[in-house]
Amino acid sequence: MATRSTVNGVAEPKQRRSRDSFAKVRSAVLQLLQERGNGQFSIAEVSAAAGLSIGSIYGRVASKADLLRVVQSEEFDRLDTETEGRVSNAGVGAQTFEHATTAIVTAYAEILRENRELLSPFFLLGVEDRAIRDRGRQSGDAGQAVFVRALTTAAAEHRIELPAERAEWAFEVFYSLSVRYLGLGVAATVSPESDYDWNDVLGRLADTVHLILTSS
Repeated sequence: MATRSTVNGVAEPKQRRSRDSFAKVRSAVLQLLQERGNGQFSIAEVSAAAGLSIGSIYGRVASKADLLRVVQSEEFDRLDTETEGRVSNAGVGAQTFEHATTAIVTAYAEILRENRELLSPFFLLGVEDRAIRDRGRQSGDAGQAVFVRALTTAAAEHRIELPAERAEWAFEVFYSLSVRYLGLGVAATVSPESDYDWNDVLGRLADTVHLILTSS
């Protein structure tokens, strides 16, 4: 099988058929992550779920760890782009700064909730795998930058002075609470948020962030 140079731990194939086959492998990994809520599965199980031979998978990656890392990289790239698109302009044109804050908080929290079954396994895997942990932090930092920029833009629109440091702290509190409510870092088959009304959680998160931003 002709391949290009290795990128992110994966040998990039020249042939479309090979690229399509590896897309099945990535899809199988995501399916297993969702079903198990962690990374406790084998290459043999990935092979069976993808309908491809174990040898063909090892022809592209050196190990299961490399496979998980490349899937994380691609999925987190997608999430970074989605976060930028949905959060950046969430508060633009809002009637008040409080409404803008609510829109920004809601947009970000919904992304976390919608992708919980992807994020939770990588939270767990990052405990032992430094590369996975570092890639997760990269996305976390990028998300914080988007969140802070959206808040400061909204503050400027409503002629409110908002130091970046305060917006950054608001993100830290918001993110920590979101992680707790959504149970990120526990098996995805557990649903801690089912104990709460999600709309109530969103309201509390928005109120908390707004209080931090407007406190004297």
